[in-house]
Amino acid sequence: MLFFLFYGCLTGLPGEKKLDPDQALFRDAQKALDARIYTDAIDLFRQFIKKYPDSKAYSWAFQRLGESFEGLVDREYRQRVLAGEPEARVRQAFLDKYGAFDCWEKTPEALYYDMRHYRYLLKEFPDSPIADEAAYRLIKQEKDHRGDPVGYVREIEELEQILEKYTSTTLRPEILYRMAHKCHVLYEIYTFSPDSKVRNADRADRYRNKAVYLYKLTLKSPVHSKFSTKAWRGLELLERNIRIHRFE
Repeated sequence: MLFFLFYGCLTGLPGEKKLDPDQALFRDAQKALDARIYTDAIDLFRQFIKKYPDSKAYSWAFQRLGESFEGLVDREYRQRVLAGEPEARVRQAFLDKYGAFDCWEKTPEALYYDMRHYRYLLKEFPDSPIADEAAYRLIKQEKDHRGDPVGYVREIEELEQILEKYTSTTLRPEILYRMAHKCHVLYEIYTFSPDSKVRNADRADRYRNKAVYLYKLTLKSPVHSKFSTKAWRGLELLERNIRIHRFE
């Protein structure tokens, strides 16, 4: 991410002058986030935003604050539910403890971070070097397993818009892989859907070709990453006709 370039400027090299107070506070907040001590990170980033509105890192703090809230709800709510704890009980415990943050989206099925800090960043600081990350985080990850292609098509279109708008984004390998994976799912939906009204050979062929193209683009990324490994695996599964999508 771009943060590492920025963070290197904050920390400097051994023997250089002491950090300014805003830099030191941002560093401590980032350390807490990296260590997944999310409540400490939230507190420190909120302090930073309140105390240093003129800091060069100001817009970055909103991005990192959003990530802290996402991490908190993932660890303290979602992972516990996935581990088998009753959702209603986990939800109530989470809201009793963290409800005062007042940034949770509540649906009958689950709790989510409401993404408000990413939206604020994009509205108030559209030219921030971290704006690409905020825009990316706002794209809903389609996890519907009922075989409806609409959400996947929308997600791919929004990801394409990110690449068009932020041409130099460091998120490019991740975005390319995510698009390839969704095209792969669409290929299987249009090919194997139990609903005859959804099956469509032409669309299936189109999305299969697009998945292959995007997987290969991911593999060509200049820096090898976990997404290159995932792309190679996805391409292998596609070519061997091993299905990745389950219809429920």
